[in-house]
Amino acid sequence: MKKIFILFFIILNGCANYNAESKMNIKEKQKNEDILTCKHYGFKRNTLEFSNCLMKLDHQRNEILISRKILECQNVRRDNSNSGVTGFWGGVLMGLRENLACD
Repeated sequence: MKKIFILFFIILNGCANYNAESKMNIKEKQKNEDILTCKHYGFKRNTLEFSNCLMKLDHQRNEILISRKILECQNVRRDNSNSGVTGFWGGVLMGLRENLACD
């Protein structure tokens, strides 16, 4: 039994490391794409204009993510109000869904 637990822990730890690495790779890839975009627009690296270009791209990406989250929350609230689900567990599930979408 102890060997199974150790094996499970090793597998779980490997999955966690893989997930962290993939998130890091996505951020690094996005940063490299932003650098190429700013260079494409003619900004020279290590200048104030280049930094402003990177900052604006990051800001726009964050605004898009916030807008998507707001729309998702509105859609879940609309679906919950029109669902016709009744009962205790129906209310619990709708509340959980709204908490996940609107948190």
